[in-house]
Amino acid sequence: MAVRILGTVLDGLEAVEVTVEARYSEALRVSEVKVVGLPDAAVKEGMLRARSAAWPLCSGRVPPSGVLVNLAPADVRKTGRTLDLALAMVYAGILLGLEDQTASGLVFLGEVGLAGAVRPVRGVLAGVMEAHTRGRAGVVLPRENLIEARLVAGPALFPVDLVADALTVLRGGATADDGPRGPRACPVSRGPDLADVRGQFEARHALEVAAAGRHNLLMEGPPGAGKTMLARRFAGILPRLTDAAALEVARVRSAARTLDTGRIHETPFRAPHHSATSAGLIGGGNPVAPGELTQAHHGVLFLDELPEFDRRVLETLREPMEERVVHLTRAGGVRRFPADFILLGAMNPCSCGWHGLGDGRCRCTPRQVQRYRGRLSGPLLDRFDMRIRLLPVSPTDLFEEGSGESTDTVRGRVAEARGLQRRRWGGPSLNGQVADVEVRRANGYGARMRALLVRFVTTHGLSARATRRLERVARTVADLEGADVVTESHLTLALRYRLGGELEGRVEGGGEAG
Repeated sequence: MAVRILGTVLDGLEAVEVTVEARYSEALRVSEVKVVGLPDAAVKEGMLRARSAAWPLCSGRVPPSGVLVNLAPADVRKTGRTLDLALAMVYAGILLGLEDQTASGLVFLGEVGLAGAVRPVRGVLAGVMEAHTRGRAGVVLPRENLIEARLVAGPALFPVDLVADALTVLRGGATADDGPRGPRACPVSRGPDLADVRGQFEARHALEVAAAGRHNLLMEGPPGAGKTMLARRFAGILPRLTDAAALEVARVRSAARTLDTGRIHETPFRAPHHSATSAGLIGGGNPVAPGELTQAHHGVLFLDELPEFDRRVLETLREPMEERVVHLTRAGGVRRFPADFILLGAMNPCSCGWHGLGDGRCRCTPRQVQRYRGRLSGPLLDRFDMRIRLLPVSPTDLFEEGSGESTDTVRGRVAEARGLQRRRWGGPSLNGQVADVEVRRANGYGARMRALLVRFVTTHGLSARATRRLERVARTVADLEGADVVTESHLTLALRYRLGGELEGRVEGGGEAG
């Protein structure tokens, strides 16, 4: 006789359903339990915990021989602690003589302790989604994961505190949770206000354009100019996440153990330190976990002191910035992680920070300035839609009260411009995401505008990629003004935002103090 129970394991962000089956085996010693089907060390240890937790529930019965446990499909590596509860159920099931339980459609997931406590695990949201996709009747899960599981309007939920409670559910003696299902509207916490920023009106408008069209933005300026202050307020001017986007973000946070169910509609904002590794940014490890790029999905990735990052780490950004997805190749295959974020970068103009101000504070030679800026490759810089130069705030602006608009005011304009774009493109896409031919058609160029664009490209040596991004930014500038077609002023402003501090150009001056 074989007993079968359904469970799940987390593979990246996806849950894989696993059939846990057990039967007596004369080939094993009495009381020996052997797990096959590519279990990792955590799963093997989980079997020991599961046996300790389940045996007291079996009226002191002793197995007549060893127990062989198989995890199917056998070609998928089983990792983590999520299978503990299913292992406990299959062990109790074989001692109690229960029949095959897969027909009940119940999926069991959770970690168990030696004394029978059921503990929370990561990735429960993905497990419930997988059960819903497969049409399973219910999910038995740790009570501490219940609020997270309720985000999915799918199978019945049976929260448990003990392995004994899970056995009661298996025998049909428990009722499902009747709490509200699906994403619920929660108040979004108020972050720092954009009105706190003094001066920097051009940079504030550049932030608005980047938010409205989903454009990557690089800010260059001396220390104290307000780069970090502006970046910290950027997420606040983005509209709150839709229910669909909130679920995607929640699944990522669940896998990364950072989920706060009371804040699922808040825009992600990630700001890793410049000492971050490639694995920290794109993900990795064993088991594979999402990195900073994926944790910024549908949100903002802020890289401060950009040239201080390891160049090899920065180069890993290039494909995700284009494809909006991260591909990780591991022995078990290729994992695909979503990475649709807006990249904000900030950097000083040189290693000391004062180059270009002309006040004698910069001690860098032209060669040192060039070497500092050269830490960012041309292909990486080309992937920033906008690059702006910030100067120190003037004393007049610094002490002027009420000189800037609030976050709420700017967010309203951003939402209006995004609504216009979605109506134009007939879907969720924004200007920074649509095909080039569509943007060019929407811009409505006449002969004069085409000639202007050709002159801009020729004069400034713009690459094909840079030109496409220039046109997208111009379209967003026009959308913020409610204009149907892109005019010369829109294209000129987009070029100004494109050239910024001429980061990849010739270093002029430098070494003001010799």
